[in-house]
Amino acid sequence: MASRSRAEELVPLAVYTSGGLFWAFMPFFVGLQIDIGSLSPTQAGSLGSTYLIGFSLASVSSLWWIHVVRWSHAIFAAAGVVALNLLLMPRMHGFAASFITTGLIGVAMGTLWSIAYQMFATSIHPQRSFAVGIAISYVALAATAYAMGRYIVPAAGLAGAGATLALIVVSLSLSALALPKRQQHAISTASISLRAPANVLLALGGIIGSGIAFASIWAFAERIGIGAGLERSHVGVIVSSNLLASAGGSVLATWLGSRVGRLLPLCLGYALMAVAVLALLNAQNVQWYAFGVAGLGLGIGFAMPYEMATLAAADERGRFVALIAAAQGFGSAIGPALGGWAWAHSGVQTLIFVTTGALMLSLLCFTWVSTALRRPL
Repeated sequence: MASRSRAEELVPLAVYTSGGLFWAFMPFFVGLQIDIGSLSPTQAGSLGSTYLIGFSLASVSSLWWIHVVRWSHAIFAAAGVVALNLLLMPRMHGFAASFITTGLIGVAMGTLWSIAYQMFATSIHPQRSFAVGIAISYVALAATAYAMGRYIVPAAGLAGAGATLALIVVSLSLSALALPKRQQHAISTASISLRAPANVLLALGGIIGSGIAFASIWAFAERIGIGAGLERSHVGVIVSSNLLASAGGSVLATWLGSRVGRLLPLCLGYALMAVAVLALLNAQNVQWYAFGVAGLGLGIGFAMPYEMATLAAADERGRFVALIAAAQGFGSAIGPALGGWAWAHSGVQTLIFVTTGALMLSLLCFTWVSTALRRPL
């Protein structure tokens, strides 16, 4: 019985990891579309937005389906859509075909993450589940990104990368066979309501805010390194280390748990991100640049489990936790555009203002929710 329980606990980890694989592959995918797909940089870059739009739409739509469908069936269907489109991708020529393929992958990946978040939130210790999920999956995603860039893409191109990712996604989806029938739905259909409490909306707004802050600076991390006079090879290695730093932050959150509450760790994580932003935007050597990149990853990895746990605490009936994926997707989609506007407007100063301003608004949302949750009923 114990082994069966451990198998069930591994399901959300596997689903969450599979749902992030294409994001880890995205930089290589965009480059391949430019090199062999004959797409312009603007067209190739817009495929990333297409992915995020599909991802976010699937997450928002989960309000209607996640409580009524069998999670195992949805996982198998989403994995099949991802695998099919990854295998078809090398045969798709032109922007329109790639647009459709990438959008469908985004929808399927958003489905996987919505289910994973719902399972994390309905576990006995949601905060620990979120932290462990982020830590383990980000290590796996960092390893995948490294293997893609170092071995698979140079040797086999888009076809080899697509086949490899398809195999991994399908293999991880088989973990859903361990889900018992009692865990196929989060709540009964009778309790479904689309009217979110104010605290839930504020927590979602906080997640969007931190996503905007992170993505607005992350989109320019490679450009910042090159602008600081660093070699491209050094920049690539340091940038890829961000995923490992994020995993390290979640490991730290797992160790700390809720011994000091949720708000204080959020403040610490946000402060670290703010310091990392200042280090990045004033980087003049590889040491400061590496500190900025690693600090940004460590800060977001440490803060995310507490963000998610705050939302789970505010969402007493578990109706809206699946929207975490949508909030992250929207924040990640808005951030680069907003950061690009800030960069073009007046460079570093405006970008710092945008990033730190988004962090402050996000923290204000979580401060309000945390205070409200501590008030006696």
